[in-house]
Amino acid sequence: MKRNAAIVKILCMLNYCKNTYKIYFHANSMLAVIISKKDVASVNISKVLLFEYKWEKKGDAYIHGNRLLYFIEDEHLYHDNVDKEIEELGYEIDAVIFASRHSSSQERKTLSVHPIGNFGKALYGGKSKQLVKTNPWLMRHALQLLKEKNKIGYSVSYEATHHGPWLEKPSFFIEVGSTSRQWNDMQACHVVAEAIMEMKEERKGKIAIGIGGGHYAPRFTDIALKHGIAFGHIAAKYAIEHLNEEMLKKMVE
Repeated sequence: MKRNAAIVKILCMLNYCKNTYKIYFHANSMLAVIISKKDVASVNISKVLLFEYKWEKKGDAYIHGNRLLYFIEDEHLYHDNVDKEIEELGYEIDAVIFASRHSSSQERKTLSVHPIGNFGKALYGGKSKQLVKTNPWLMRHALQLLKEKNKIGYSVSYEATHHGPWLEKPSFFIEVGSTSRQWNDMQACHVVAEAIMEMKEERKGKIAIGIGGGHYAPRFTDIALKHGIAFGHIAAKYAIEHLNEEMLKKMVE
C-alpha cells in the first residue's frame, strides 16, 4: 500500500514537471558522442560518422557543428565521469550519447535507446541505487529516427534503465544488437549514425517515467511512437522490488 501511494505521489509530481522540466539540450548546445574502441558496433558507427560527415580534429576530439566525437580506450560501462573528462579539454557539453553494441542471448536484431543507472546493486558499472540524468525529448527523437530509418527489418525500442557508467550530464545509450553479426552490419550502424547526427530536442508533448513490463519496454515504445510521449527512466518489472519513494523521485529528477 505504501509503495502504491508513493507511485501516485510521483505521478502527480510528473504532471507538475511536464511544464517545468529543465531543458538540457538546445539547438546550439554541444552533444558529445562517446565511442569505445573495445566495442565493435561503436567503432563501426564511428566509421560511418567519420566517412559521411566532415569533422575537424581538435586535440582528442572531433567536431562537426554541435556534435563532438570522443574516443575512449575502455568499455563505456566502466568509464565514469566522461563528461568532466571532456570539459577538462575545454569543451562545454550539454548531453552525452553513448554509441554502443547491445548484447542479448535472445539474438534479436535491435536498434534501441535507453537511460543509464542502477535501481539496485551496480553489477555492470555506475553506482548502486543511483540513476544518471537523461533527456526524454532528445531520447524520444532518437527513437523516432531509428524507427523512421529502419528499412532493414530490425526491431526498434526503448530499453529499461540499466548499467553504467556514472556521469552528471544528461545521457543515454543508442545501440545496435544483439550479436556480432548485427554489430558488423554496416547498414544498421549507418541508421544509428544518422540518428545521432539528426536527433534534436523537440520540446513538445508530455514526459513520463515507465514502470513495469519487460526489458524492451514494448508498451512504452508504442506509446512514444504513436502518441509522442517522451519517456525518461524506465523500471522494468524485474526492478520494481527496488522502487521506493526515494528511487521514484530519482526517476523523475
